[in-house]
Amino acid sequence: MVRELTEFLDGFVLPLVRGGDTRVGRPIGPDELQEFEDDLPNASDRVVEIDEARARVLAEVTVTPPTLIFDRDELALAAAVHNLFFLAHPRAESVGMASTWTRRVLDSARSYAGRPKSRRRGRVLARHALLHNLFRIRRTDVILTWWTGSATFRGQEPPSRLTAWKSVRRVREERRAASFDDLLGTAEASPVVAALLRRSPLTHLLSRARSAPPLHWEDAAFLLRDAELARAIAYDALGPTEPRAQVAAPSRYASAFEHMLERSPDEDDVRAVAAFLVHLNALLALGESRSREESAKSPLLSAVLAPERAGQRPRGLALFFALPFALESVDPQLAKPPGLASDERLDRHWKRYGEQVQDALGDAFFDTLIARLRHHISPLPPC
Repeated sequence: MVRELTEFLDGFVLPLVRGGDTRVGRPIGPDELQEFEDDLPNASDRVVEIDEARARVLAEVTVTPPTLIFDRDELALAAAVHNLFFLAHPRAESVGMASTWTRRVLDSARSYAGRPKSRRRGRVLARHALLHNLFRIRRTDVILTWWTGSATFRGQEPPSRLTAWKSVRRVREERRAASFDDLLGTAEASPVVAALLRRSPLTHLLSRARSAPPLHWEDAAFLLRDAELARAIAYDALGPTEPRAQVAAPSRYASAFEHMLERSPDEDDVRAVAAFLVHLNALLALGESRSREESAKSPLLSAVLAPERAGQRPRGLALFFALPFALESVDPQLAKPPGLASDERLDRHWKRYGEQVQDALGDAFFDTLIARLRHHISPLPPC
């Protein structure tokens, strides 16, 4: 049975972009993907619909989305996602896949996900618009029980014959949502997901999923040099209002920065990430300054840096809050956002904020962090 390209675009790619029910079919092999690529110019109506949906996604990120043309690059990435989700498909379970067959499906997904990395703004945005829903995908499973038996339907509606005469046959129906972790949080699938996100770093930065693979700033630091994208990333990171949720993304970014310092990164990338983390700190601190007395302590810092919570802090949290004030001993120009010192009230608040961080974390933590930063950051000459 030959699958049409339009079937794949309508049933999987378009819902992947705009939401809705996706249809996962049999795995897409290399020969079939090549046929899809060859047939892509003949599917212009579907491609236009997909690109219009992607443009609506990007309208929340950038004022002027680039011109989008769904091409072989996005087709291969979509095929990679499709084949990954086939591994969690009921059909895959029903045929009792052999390990060699499973490996072939994984290898195909890994191959399709291995598109060249790109720093072109248009390509980065196009890939994000395709993959932005990756961690939101859910499968609804239906568990039916009746007086003579039971059945589970994964991602499918049960046949009407099994739900008829509910009271007489004592039919009970339970629905459960299988999350991304349930579907693709496996040791086999995780490396392919990581490869996809390294090709779409904006998707990685804008994801709040706890199951997201570790972030590599070497792949993503270039985005912070684009003021509009950096602003979108910052505002998305600070979206939640509950303290622990509010620091989740900054902690993840700081944890990735900590790992970055363990390697041999480009100094410009280190400085870009450090400046971004300082900017996030300032947004948190100055946001509080409008709603409390000048002399009052930061409620956020009191909540997340409380001594009794030290063992529960997410990795990167302490580094995130300490970074601006450690940088004062490394490169003062990086230690605070430009223009902060011009407002005396805000500058005083920022200093008290730093004192609270230092009291909570202690001198030993700061001394260690300063030594690590000096390894990677050379002070710039004064302007």
